[in-house]
Amino acid sequence: MKDYKLKIIEKMNELTKDYHSISLRAAANLVGIKHLKTQECHEILNRFCEINGEYKIYQLSDNPLDSFFCSAFVSDNETPPLEI
Repeated sequence: MKDYKLKIIEKMNELTKDYHSISLRAAANLVGIKHLKTQECHEILNRFCEINGEYKIYQLSDNPLDSFFCSAFVSDNETPPLEI
């Protein structure tokens, strides 16, 4: 796995200490990444969920024009996803 993907996963692991839900975009922006391809998003999120089994992948779909990068997040089982 590429170095920048590992940095995003590390940042997401750090954020799990303070938050129950973590936005992929927010974590990537914190390490200096401004955009990812959809396949890269899936690779990062799947790897993160393999490491942290209590987290699941969700996508906010209130705007159908948002990319997966902008709308994907992970949340632990303690916090239910948002109902819209």
